[in-house]
Amino acid sequence: MLENRRHRSGTFLLRAVLLLACLLVGSPALGAGRVEWKTKSLEERDNKSWRIEITVYLPKAPDTAYVPMKFEFQPTAYYERAMTDGDKLVERTVPLEHQQSMIETVDVGFLDPGTAKIQSRTKFSFKVTRAQDYHAGEYKVTIFDVRNNQKIGAPVNIKLLGENEIIDRRAITFSGEKKKKKTDEKKDEAAEGEGAEGEGAEGEASDEGAQETEQMDLQNTDDEELENEGEIKEKPGGCGCRMAGTQAPPQALLGLLLLGAAAWSRRRR
Repeated sequence: MLENRRHRSGTFLLRAVLLLACLLVGSPALGAGRVEWKTKSLEERDNKSWRIEITVYLPKAPDTAYVPMKFEFQPTAYYERAMTDGDKLVERTVPLEHQQSMIETVDVGFLDPGTAKIQSRTKFSFKVTRAQDYHAGEYKVTIFDVRNNQKIGAPVNIKLLGENEIIDRRAITFSGEKKKKKTDEKKDEAAEGEGAEGEGAEGEASDEGAQETEQMDLQNTDDEELENEGEIKEKPGGCGCRMAGTQAPPQALLGLLLLGAAAWSRRRR
C-alpha cells in the first residue's frame, strides 16, 4: 500500500516537471507570435524581383506603430540551367550547404489607418531583387524581432521561381592547323628560293632583251637619218640655180658636162 502511494506520488511529480518544462520551452515561441505566408512559391516579376506578402500575428499590440524586423534568407538550392554538348539545355536543382544568409531589415507597421490604433496583427509586403544578388532557387527564411532578437514564428522554406543565366558546359575543341616539321619548312624555303632565283633570271633576260631592241631601234633610226640626209629634195618650180658658197651636187656637174659635150659636137658638125 505504501509502495503504491510512493509510486503514484513519483508519477505525479514527474508529470508536473514535464508540464513545467513544456511551458517554459513553449512560452518564448508563443510570446513571439506567428507568420502566415500568402504563398511560398513566388513568381518572378518583369522587373526581376519577387514580392513577399505575409501576415504577422503578435501576442499583443506593440508599444510603437512600427516594429523593426529582420528577415534572414539562407540559400538551400539553386535552379541551374546549363548548355551541354549537342546544344542541349539541361535544367536541374543544385543543393547548397553552408551558405551565408542574406539579411533584410524592414520596419513593419501595426497601425490601423481606419481606427488610428495599433493592432496586434498586420499585413506586410516587400520585394527582393536580382540586383540584391537573389537568384531563382530555394531559401530558408527566418524572421526575428530586432527589439529582443526573438524569432517570430517558425522558419519557412520558400521558392523563388524564374530562369537563371545559362552556363555553357560544352566541350572546347581546338581546330588549328598542324605545325609543319622542320624538314617540310626547309623544303618550302628551298622551293621559295628557287622560285625567286628563276624570277630574277627571267627579269634579267627580259631586261637584256629590252636593251638590245632599244639599241637596234637606235641603229635603224641613225641609218635612216643618214640616208635621208644624203638625199636632195627638189622643190617644184625651182630655177636650178645655186647660191654662192654652196657646192653643186655630183648629178648637176654631170649634167653640165653632158650639155658641154653636146654643144661641142654641134660646132664640129
